[in-house]
Amino acid sequence: MKIKIKLLSDLCTASGETHNSLIDLDVVYDEYGLPYIPAKRLKGCIREAALEMQELGLVTETQFGQMFGQSGSQKSAFCLSNAYIEGYNNIVSDLNKFQGTELVSQQNVLEQYTYTRTQTAIDYETGVADKNSLRTIRVVKKGIVFEAECSLIKPEFQKLLENAVSIVKHIGVSRTRGLGLVNMELIALDSRENIEKEHVFVKKEALKEQNQLHYTIYLKSPVICKSEQGNQAETKDYIAGNKVLGLIAGALGSASYQEMMSKEDVIVTNAYICMDGERCIPGRISLQKEKDQPYNEKGELMLEDMLYGPDVQDRQMAPAGIDYLDKKNRVAAVDTQISYHHQRPQDKSIGHATGNAEDGSSFYQLCSISAGQTFGGYIYANRQNAERILEAVKKLGDIRMGYGRSSEFGAVDFQIDSVQKVEEKEKRIKEAVLTFVSDTILYNEYGMAAAGTDTLKKYLEEMLDITDLEIRNPFLQYTTIGGYNVTWKQRKPIIQGIEKGSVVLLYSETGFDAGQLEHTFIGERVAEGYGEIEVDKPEEKQVVVYKPELHSGEHQQKELISDIINQLLNAEFERQMNDRIRTKLTESGKTLTKNADVLNAAVSKLRVMVKAEKNYENLIAEIEGIEDTKKRELCRSIVKAVNPKTLTEQICRQLEEKYDVGFELRWNENECYRMAYRNCITELKYLTKMGKGEQ
Repeated sequence: MKIKIKLLSDLCTASGETHNSLIDLDVVYDEYGLPYIPAKRLKGCIREAALEMQELGLVTETQFGQMFGQSGSQKSAFCLSNAYIEGYNNIVSDLNKFQGTELVSQQNVLEQYTYTRTQTAIDYETGVADKNSLRTIRVVKKGIVFEAECSLIKPEFQKLLENAVSIVKHIGVSRTRGLGLVNMELIALDSRENIEKEHVFVKKEALKEQNQLHYTIYLKSPVICKSEQGNQAETKDYIAGNKVLGLIAGALGSASYQEMMSKEDVIVTNAYICMDGERCIPGRISLQKEKDQPYNEKGELMLEDMLYGPDVQDRQMAPAGIDYLDKKNRVAAVDTQISYHHQRPQDKSIGHATGNAEDGSSFYQLCSISAGQTFGGYIYANRQNAERILEAVKKLGDIRMGYGRSSEFGAVDFQIDSVQKVEEKEKRIKEAVLTFVSDTILYNEYGMAAAGTDTLKKYLEEMLDITDLEIRNPFLQYTTIGGYNVTWKQRKPIIQGIEKGSVVLLYSETGFDAGQLEHTFIGERVAEGYGEIEVDKPEEKQVVVYKPELHSGEHQQKELISDIINQLLNAEFERQMNDRIRTKLTESGKTLTKNADVLNAAVSKLRVMVKAEKNYENLIAEIEGIEDTKKRELCRSIVKAVNPKTLTEQICRQLEEKYDVGFELRWNENECYRMAYRNCITELKYLTKMGKGEQ
């Protein structure tokens, strides 16, 4: 199902952000510049409508609680996504084809759907504006249609939800001052639109005795992965394995999941950011660079791996701060965002948030991983458990994960797309580099959490069956590990562990089989993704990393499926028309200055003639009939400098060559004529004032 929202008046969904001094109250828009309505705002409006239904006796208190859930104890009966402009995917597809060009800059796109309003406050005693009361707000234009995906967890509440949605008539700020009037309706998708999601692309016949299933998670909306500290203004930059394990548990059911996990041979790794379809791993904390060292012109950055003790006595070094690296040593980073929210007072007669905790109102912010990114990880399982997992995941419909997934956050596309056989290969070596790919929990012989090198050595010696293992040059960083058990509604123990990205050098005089550490996890709670390690041969002291490649839309095929590029090209045409007219008149400044005594009269005469004549040729003919020679020559020079037909042809040809795409001008010849001379006269008025010293 989806909720369709048509704007019957302008709308401002306040973002809570101020990027500059021009806009005091801005709308919410995405990285493309496309405005949207956050799901939390929509759900809050629907909740208020349902609350009115409850007060009128149309809905019981029990039904209301079941429909919207209870914080921390009961799920909502429906999930709601952000409301995006109708045809959003087609618009984004076209914008991506011109990625990297000024045409599709965020502000250019935003201007197609919004405009600014300015307002002030009046002192009723004096009748003049109050000091410091001038405010500018950006609003979304009326007539635009938004659509929000809606999925019902409890189908029996469909009619109730439909009624509540239809009652909502205002959203956003200043809804009592003419903004935010909407028409909302819940629409059931027909069979052609309601396509069942496919999550599994692995056949059972491809499974082996021990399997490494590769999964990807594409974020269709922002996802919140709370840190153990519980600070909602921070999020992890990866999706923890326990979240994927919880997804599988929900698909399997309690009994089947307990049976599968009883043998402790299912492991789900963390999902890290992907680049070109490949999973990246955390960068080593041993990598350092010279202070303030930039990338060179080739996009390369030379780093020193302090694990090998390079000579850097005369150089000031600093941590490289590499979040993730792929197999080609390209640097990857996870985009995150902060969104601002509020909770209104419990007393609904107060029509705005106060931030006063006593009346239940609050302002808060949420940090999340931005939408549009892909994360990847692995599921290790034997044949029997792998078959169970594939069968369960196949039956999943729309998938949401993370905090706040009933509204705005957590919509993802989860896929298991490939499988590899897990094999042990003997690799007899004396020295190796061990990198912690995920946070690791170690316990000492007393059953206490201990993240030191002595405990690590005991774990490794037991795994490798040797007694002379040495841990050299450890670069260990520690982190706090905790969590929350939803079933038991209890916090997990807060303990200290080794943080991902830590690295040590292993050495054994007798040698060891490094193959035993491949596809192997160390420590405790490995089923949730903890304890993932990677073993490599020692490398060079210097490591070269590369900037991620920037993909441009210049060489993509320009087969457009929406009208957004045509709108942007028309807006660019209008801007260039104004700029060229301003430039031509500025270049004619000396001529205008010489005729300053008749300039004002000439501008007034020209304004009357432009309104009366319908084209350039008639205007020239009318100018020739002016009796005053000086005024006639001045008008003629101005008009000939600004030829609308020539300007239109030049600008259109330039835009089509620059962006390699044709477009349809939304103004006809007469409208272009009037636009050109309207701008011309406006500019002439300005120059006249400048000449008189009025500005």
